[in-house]
Amino acid sequence: MPILKKKTEGETKAEEQKEETVSKQKNGAYFVSPHPDGGWQVKKANAQKALKKFKTKAEAEAYAKQVATNQGTTVVRQKKDGKIQKKK
Repeated sequence: MPILKKKTEGETKAEEQKEETVSKQKNGAYFVSPHPDGGWQVKKANAQKALKKFKTKAEAEAYAKQVATNQGTTVVRQKKDGKIQKKK
């Protein structure tokens, strides 16, 4: 009969965080990226059209954060050159 090891509190929290991350990835992230016509756009991952277009990146980020929070997912920010920007 195998001996079952009791999980520590840290291991349990790490597993919960991993499950939450996987769940957020399944829901699809929202991207803040440069719009081809100028300004910034918010798009859901794998979407063809932008949800909304903004004049400034700050406005786009605020909107994306609000939508992502409501949908239980994350925001991915891009630089003007299209590269992914590190989290704040």
